[in-house]
Amino acid sequence: MELSKLFRLVGLSAYDVCHEKCVFDPFRHVYRSGKLNLLKTLISSSCSYDCLYCHNAWNKGHKATPDEIADLFDYMRERRLVNGAFLSNSISDPEKSMGDIIEAGEMIRKSFRGYLHLKIIPGCNRDQIERAVELANRVSVNLESPSYSILSELCSTKSRADFSRTFRLALKLSKRCGKSFTTQLIAGVGETDRQILNVAERIYRNGASRVYYSPFRPVKNTPLGGKNPERKKRITKLYRADALIRLYGFSARKLSEVMETEFLPDEDPKILLAMKKIEAGEELETLEIPGVGLRKAKLLEKGHSLAELKRLGLSVKRESVFLKSQKRLADFSIY
Repeated sequence: MELSKLFRLVGLSAYDVCHEKCVFDPFRHVYRSGKLNLLKTLISSSCSYDCLYCHNAWNKGHKATPDEIADLFDYMRERRLVNGAFLSNSISDPEKSMGDIIEAGEMIRKSFRGYLHLKIIPGCNRDQIERAVELANRVSVNLESPSYSILSELCSTKSRADFSRTFRLALKLSKRCGKSFTTQLIAGVGETDRQILNVAERIYRNGASRVYYSPFRPVKNTPLGGKNPERKKRITKLYRADALIRLYGFSARKLSEVMETEFLPDEDPKILLAMKKIEAGEELETLEIPGVGLRKAKLLEKGHSLAELKRLGLSVKRESVFLKSQKRLADFSIY
């Protein structure tokens, strides 16, 4: 097992987002995602796609076998470095690339029943998608862009038909089997926030678990190597808006009411929408109140007052401004 080659493939997998707060530990070659420590790796970096932003485009790169990936996982798990795996691959032949992912996943599953995430390659066959869903806790197909016209400018070799068929089938099968399904969109290559959130809403409506947003980062010696990186602030705003859609029932159309030229404002859109509704003389629904999350909403709907929420140790400063029927913040006592 050639560790230097395998760890190089681990490093090259950084562009596959596994969590909005995923952090790479370069000393242990581990991706930390919440409570998970992942072996997140490509099986090969040899790719036939010509994506303008990617270092793997038309690259002969590095290649491992499924056996080597499974052995690496066992090696790292025995040393208690990882408690899960995320396997991806570059694309030469879609069925061959997907076959390698499945073979490595099957080997890992012989001795490991924990978290396994398998990337599904656009253009692979239905049997392979079914097998991946059967093996994994989570599967994903990366859309990359909310607009196919933008995607086709970035990569001339990606087939819209392959992407659409694979995405829909993987989402359908994962939903049927009760497995998690995610996708990824790149922010900073010509799309607007409105486009991203419209697509995210449709994906959530069809049963996806998460949409992740990857900020564009220029890579040297690629056609887009001189382009400016996307601002971290924009990604933060996208995740904030995403949570309003995914958790609180807001629509992308509603969020667009406070957008500035197709992009999210710097201010919290939940506050802006609440102010707009109040100014129109309308009453706020519980989850529309700024500061109220899912837990607080359940307590308020059960009849608990803000004073009672404060006694439970919850902050009520923001929502007290919008709930005029409740006591003033200055009147609250924790005793």
